[in-house]
Formats: sequence, C-alpha cells, structure tokens
Amino acid sequence: MASVGGFLVSPVGSVRCFTRHRFGVRAQSLEGGGSTVLSSESVNGSSSVVVGTQKNHIGGSLVKEETKVRLLGVEEKKKKGEAEGLAALWDDGYGRRSVEDYFAAAKEICRSDGGPPRWFCPVECGPPLKDSPTLLFLPGMDGTGLGLTLHHQALGKVFEVRCLHVPVHDRTPFEELVKLVGEAVKLEHALFPNKPIYLVGDSFGGSLALAVAAHNPTVDLVLILSNPATSFGQSQLQPLFPILEALPDELHVAVPFVLSFIMGDPVKMASVNIGNRLPPVKKVEQLSHNLTALLPCLPELANVIPRDTLLWKLKLLKSAAAYANSRLHAVKAEVLVLASGKDNLLPSVNEAKRLAGLLSNCKVRVFKDSGHTLLLEDGIGLLTIIRGTCMYRPSRRPDLVRDFIPPSMTEFRYAMDQVVG
Repeated sequence: MASVGGFLVSPVGSVRCFTRHRFGVRAQSLEGGGSTVLSSESVNGSSSVVVGTQKNHIGGSLVKEETKVRLLGVEEKKKKGEAEGLAALWDDGYGRRSVEDYFAAAKEICRSDGGPPRWFCPVECGPPLKDSPTLLFLPGMDGTGLGLTLHHQALGKVFEVRCLHVPVHDRTPFEELVKLVGEAVKLEHALFPNKPIYLVGDSFGGSLALAVAAHNPTVDLVLILSNPATSFGQSQLQPLFPILEALPDELHVAVPFVLSFIMGDPVKMASVNIGNRLPPVKKVEQLSHNLTALLPCLPELANVIPRDTLLWKLKLLKSAAAYANSRLHAVKAEVLVLASGKDNLLPSVNEAKRLAGLLSNCKVRVFKDSGHTLLLEDGIGLLTIIRGTCMYRPSRRPDLVRDFIPPSMTEFRYAMDQVVG
C-alpha cells in the first residue's frame, strides 16, 4: 500500500498517486517491507527523506534511532487505540475541511495523464478501528472521487474508505464501470465474507451502486445513495441539454458558474467551517469571507468537467439511469436514500419515495433545505446519518452493544447548540 500527497493507493485496484503541497507523505510496500515517511518538500522534489526504516548501520546516528523509537511509540498507541475503540466525544474533524479543499484537491487530481478509472484511499481517513468494514465511494458527475472530502476523518475511524476516481478524459462505458466496481466488491467479499460492504453513491454513483447491487444479490451490501440519478429522465434540465451540445467552446467557461448554482447551495457550502457559537455579526463576516474565497474556485469546474466531458457525462447519466431502473427488482441490499428538498437538478424527493416503494429494504431521509451536492453542504455528517438510521454494523449480524459508536464532539456541540438551545 502506498500514499503520496494526500492520496493512498488501495489494493483493490491500480491507483495513480497525486501530489499536494503542505502534506506529509507515508509510503508502504505491499511486499511487507518497511515504510518511509517523506516531508512535503521531498514530495515536491527538493529535499530528501526522513526516518528510521533502515537499521543504523553507518555512524550510529542517534537521530535515526530516536526517530525510530518515537515511531514505534506512535504505532503502539495506535494499536492500543484500536483495541480500546473510540472514546466519548472523540474528534471527528468536521469543519476542518471545506469546499475550498475539495476544489484544491480536484485541481491536483485532474492533472492526471489519463488512464483508466482507479481506486484511491484518502490519507486523512487514517487507520480505522480493528475489523472495520470497507466503504467504497462512487462519485457523481465530477468523477474525482473527492465528494466525501468533508467526511474523510470521521468515516476513516470506522471504515476502510476507498474512493473511485474516473479521469477527466476517460470514456469507459457504464457497463464497464459496473464490472470494475463489481470486481472490487467480489474481491472484498472473498477476503472478508462476514463483513458488509458499504457502497456510498453520489448522484451518478447512486445509479452505479444500484446496478452493482443488482449483479451481486448474494453479497452483504449496504447502499447509501445521495440524490441518486435514477430519476435523470425527469430532470428539469432536459431541455437545456441540446443547447449545451450546440454551445461554442468560447462560452463553455460560463457553464461551471451556472452548474455551481444548480447543483448546490453556495451559502450552505460556505457555512461548513463556521462555528455555531459565534456571535451573529462574526458569523456574517465569516460567511462573507468564505463566499468571497469560494467564487475564484468555481472556474476549476471547467477543468473538472470540460465541454467534451460534460456531454459524455450527460449521455452516461442517461444510460446509467436506464440500466439501474431496469434491474431494481434484483436489488436485495439494505438501502438508505438521502434526498434534498431543494435539488434543482433532479426530482430527488419524489425519486426517493419511488425507490422506497420498489426496493424491499429501503429507508429514506429528506433534507428539505439542501441542494443536489448534499455531501458538500453544512450540517450534513454522513457518519452521524448512518449511525442515526441504525445502519452501521461491522459484521453480518447487527449487535447494539458491540456496534455502538460513542458521540463525537461535533454531535455533542450540535445537540447543545441546536437541540437544547
């Protein structure tokens, strides 16, 4: 397993590593060798290594030996933490990352030189608790696989998180994507037959998750679908698609700004890292600052979804919706649908009700004030939602005592500020 610049290579599939500034890097060998910790400068090519993975052969350096001892101490604490589980009011990291971080990471990951779709493990997820189930994230139209940016640290405590990245210029048909994810599911099931596999699908990824579940009815799957695109045929934007096809390249730079307001609520996106206990004046100042900082990021959508890619993704959405809808009868997995009440791209609330009537084991949660990009908006803690709907279980059979996860500090503060008052 290897990690570079915030992205960790997963054994599920071949993954390209991407570089980010100001992040330490940890690399590990699959062959069972030692690990190497690199500084951010060494990643960018200007300095060399740090750290005691080799024996102290030359010169008896105390620095290397001391570093090695410290690393062993960290590993011992990590193992002790895994054995003890999470403490009450543990730090889930919510609010430390924002939509700006999503755009910064998307800019880096889209510099790929192409290649097929691949899996990566975000380094900020960290090591999970012992015997944690696997969570595979299936992205929406952007294809970056970074849609869980705000939730990586929390999910990484209790899941082995792996994200699917579809490069900008990749043109893999939907059936091949179903096969790719299906192979990862079968491999995980073969390795850990007594653990459930979680598929978190965002928009397009929701259709993909349902298609994979239909092909694997005997595998213990748990599906978390955020505004699934199975309702693409009823999208309010259908009349605009012919216009997008005829739009000159010179005008495509304006499309990301239009999409940004259609796909999500900018105010809720900019509110992620604003504390609830701030005075109203400070909240307004922070919100104004965040919105001002967010606007320069929007042109990056033109690089994430260039014109040719946008047209391809629209065709892919149409085929994905038709494919998934024709196989809903074969889905035996446990399903949770998260629907936004202000989704301007898809009729998500109506679609959630339709899916609940067609699927044998389906729950629905509606977020009336959220837009299409639900998982990038303020007030949405994915792990809290999974726990609150009693859908977290590390093994095939639920156990209320063994599966209990204590409340995090974010949940405690929300309860005190929003519920108690």
